[in-house]
Amino acid sequence: MKKRLTYLLVFIISVTCVRAQLSGTVKDQSGNPVENALVCDANNVSNYTKTDESGNFNLPLGNSNTQLRIGALKYETIKVTSERNIVLAPDQLLATDEYHISFDHLRVGDTYTENELKDDFPTSNGIGFYDGQLVNGQKDDTQDRASVDYENSIDPGGVSLKVKYPKGLLKTGNSGIDTRIPLMNTFKDNYYESSDLYLSYWIKFSDDFDFSLCGGKLPSLGGSDPNTPDGERDRNRWKGRIMFRKGGGIQFYMELPGEQEPADDAANEDENELRFWGDRVVDGDNICSFEYENYLKAQGWHNIELHYVLESSPNGNDGLFEGWVDGVNYDFVGSDYFNYYRNPSENRENITINHILISTFLGGSDYDDYAPKDKDFYVWFDEFRVSEQRINEWDFYTNTLSVEESNDISNKIFPNPSTGDYNLPKSTNWIVYDITGKEVKNGNGKTVDLNGYSKGIYFLKMEKFDIATKLILQ
Repeated sequence: MKKRLTYLLVFIISVTCVRAQLSGTVKDQSGNPVENALVCDANNVSNYTKTDESGNFNLPLGNSNTQLRIGALKYETIKVTSERNIVLAPDQLLATDEYHISFDHLRVGDTYTENELKDDFPTSNGIGFYDGQLVNGQKDDTQDRASVDYENSIDPGGVSLKVKYPKGLLKTGNSGIDTRIPLMNTFKDNYYESSDLYLSYWIKFSDDFDFSLCGGKLPSLGGSDPNTPDGERDRNRWKGRIMFRKGGGIQFYMELPGEQEPADDAANEDENELRFWGDRVVDGDNICSFEYENYLKAQGWHNIELHYVLESSPNGNDGLFEGWVDGVNYDFVGSDYFNYYRNPSENRENITINHILISTFLGGSDYDDYAPKDKDFYVWFDEFRVSEQRINEWDFYTNTLSVEESNDISNKIFPNPSTGDYNLPKSTNWIVYDITGKEVKNGNGKTVDLNGYSKGIYFLKMEKFDIATKLILQ
């Protein structure tokens, strides 16, 4: 009897340890394996795996009915497929862009670690990405500020990077995230260097965000001299900077390291850094009080586009930086400043734009003005694009109508945002597009039903109107 019980026990244990697995491969159109592609259950993204160097994957749980979702950097995302031997097409945006990050290749999760950051992007380190450190035997939550969100994306059904601004904390070490993503020329193993580039990305603040705070930093472009020895590269590193301010305003400036004579109207020089600012009107000595448009205070996704041109020569006169918020040209600064930075005597004549500075945090130095008081706040980022030409994602959907006509039509579509149902001002033929311009639905009548569609931004075009109106699906 003992032997039979033992055999029975072993059999039960063996059966309970058997788990269904789903295997397959991911390759490109030339038959080459795609390494580090994300493969997950389209209906349960927490059930995921990554491909190995041969493009093979083994999904922990799955069967013949499991629908898959596949994402990989530099390839088009497949959001639903029943295939097991998967072929990925090239990212169409790379035909015009030098770099594109959609985040669709990142696994879902409340904690996006520093090791995952290094595996997923050509970067060496990051601040605010959990590094496994413990404090008194517990997870150090102050360093756990990055996560991957499948619920909020400018691309319906896509993925965004979610960043936390913890309550009571400020600056890079304790708020937001900071990392440099080098620009790789067509994703080959060489750096892409340029003196004239555009950066575009989408941003969304949590609906309860406190815009009475004085503000914080947002992502931009940066660079250095690629010929500088590694140990000295930071000495020649410059940063483009953009800040959101009290009330949702925008402010642009630059950070140039080193002791230099500023241009005539540059400001805030100290012994380690030269800053020069975009146009602003300061009320007394309070840097938080100036005139602006409160673009970012409106709920939903916003588009930011930046343009940097370095001097073509150390004494050139064609350098500039400028920026757009939701398609509006917000700020412009001319060329004088870069003459002081690209200086042969300082060995900086070869300075270039060569990385995306994904840096965002609250601060300032004054806790009363900048720090969240009672709760954590969040911001989402999506669709980083770098190009040698104007990207203009916002204006891709604009129209020939006047601003007044545009606002008049938009205000008559309600509710917007909506959880699925929209009422139109009159019965008409209509078409709904996603953020990429792909038609997702059409119909006729006074209502639009997007129930069951992925959350995100859509665009509605109605018959006899050239305008495409933004619809926010929550």
